[in-house]
Amino acid sequence: MIVGRILGWFFLFAALVLAGWDGVSALSSGEWRFAPLGQRWFEIDQAFGGASLNMLQAGIERRISVDLWDNIFTPLLGWWAWAVFLAAGLVLVLLFRRWRPERQPKRFSVRGKR
Repeated sequence: MIVGRILGWFFLFAALVLAGWDGVSALSSGEWRFAPLGQRWFEIDQAFGGASLNMLQAGIERRISVDLWDNIFTPLLGWWAWAVFLAAGLVLVLLFRRWRPERQPKRFSVRGKR
């Protein structure tokens, strides 16, 4: 349960960072627009010199299903990056929150006094 909450808060923090990245990009370009998840993933991937997005696509298409990539991942990569992480973070934080039973009022007893 704690792992789900921590992961949810991490996703919420990532959403905040990505929204800030979009804000800084808007200030530098003079045009306000939100970047899709696929673009941000590609930019981060290029900065680290990897090809994780291409490897993910190849792995899903070869080992699982081409339809999964085409119908689930491709539209997801077209959504705003901060919105994807915000939605995932909110779902995880709310799903793994602490469920406390209603508190019973404390009953004070007088022991030993008559």
